[in-house]
Amino acid sequence: MKSKWITVLAGAIAAVVAVSVVVGLTAPDGSVGNTTRTAATITTPSRAPSSATPTPTPAEDQPTADRAPATVRGTWPGRPAATKVRGSRVDWCPAVHMEGAAEAERVFGTGATRAAACAAVRFVLDRRYSRISLPRRSYTAADLDFIRPALTDTAAATYRSRVAWFVAAPSDTAARAGLGLVLLRGTSTAGHADAGRGRVFYGPAHTTTGYRGRSAWINPTWSRVSIRVDRAKATPRIVATLDASAAVPVFNPAKDTDDMMTVPTRARLILRHQGGQSWLIGGWDSLTTGPSTYARLTVR
Repeated sequence: MKSKWITVLAGAIAAVVAVSVVVGLTAPDGSVGNTTRTAATITTPSRAPSSATPTPTPAEDQPTADRAPATVRGTWPGRPAATKVRGSRVDWCPAVHMEGAAEAERVFGTGATRAAACAAVRFVLDRRYSRISLPRRSYTAADLDFIRPALTDTAAATYRSRVAWFVAAPSDTAARAGLGLVLLRGTSTAGHADAGRGRVFYGPAHTTTGYRGRSAWINPTWSRVSIRVDRAKATPRIVATLDASAAVPVFNPAKDTDDMMTVPTRARLILRHQGGQSWLIGGWDSLTTGPSTYARLTVR
């Protein structure tokens, strides 16, 4: 009889221990990392409706005239998906298309002709639309050295005299036009340079501070490149014609919004073959800027 009671007592103790182990594994104390918790084991206390103030937007995300937004960081934001970035440069060629190129392909070959179209697009987007486009009060000849590698020796000699004229008189309309670049202007308005239509450029007037770590140009577009052979000289040349545009981020103080100013271009460039697939700009018949348009900042 005594042994029977001992057996019953031992069984009861074992049952209590088993319940304790189960409670230890399912209790939500975080001690078992992969424990699955269900509605049966986790109870969420009821709460009264919250009247807490929503978390404010981080200061760096709020539009300000002091600096362009983070959405325009990087190299040519909004560029076509087919393009490729190599370091800080964009390879535009995969997104370039031609028209009227049959004669040029017979004269120079298909690969070389396509390379000429790419060189034309590259000149417009990498030189004409550049960081030097942002308004400033004065320039030096060295500021424009980045143009030289794209030009033939003859064109570069002519360009040097145009640069000297412009540096001496940066407000001269003819001098500015002679460079073939987009050079934005703006009088100082409340400490910022006026971008037109009530907008201003970011940062202190006539500095690039507001675009530090940001792209000066976004959303590049261009048409098919029209190609024709020019036989006016002893050596045939290619004339490449295209329409292009790009937008510079600007600020709208009246609405506290980030906007953009889109600047269109009409270009007819003369290219000289340097052998293989190498081309340089020998000049242009026209390189003009159309009327700017304004809209809310959107990176494509």
